[in-house]
Amino acid sequence: AAAFVRGDDVIHKLFTELAYRYKDRAGGYTRLLRTRIRVGDAAPMAYIEFIDRENELRQSKPPTPQPPQRPSLDPWTRSRLSRQFAPPKEEKSSESEI
Repeated sequence: AAAFVRGDDVIHKLFTELAYRYKDRAGGYTRLLRTRIRVGDAAPMAYIEFIDRENELRQSKPPTPQPPQRPSLDPWTRSRLSRQFAPPKEEKSSESEI
């Protein structure tokens, strides 16, 4: 990082304050806003900023509630339902193939 960033104070802030702020985030730390084409060499210009600034920190969403678990069926009910919704059995032919 030191090869690309100018200034020791910026490197220090990156690895102390900002690293702590984004430690639980899997990715997507920056926002890129394209602005214009620079006059002279026609280079594309953009603003690059960190998301969730100090004053804009959002609270994490509460976990979604899980649907209630269905009670397990007793063996008698389970056998009745399995017979009722079972696919029809195929009849075995008594003739053997030659």
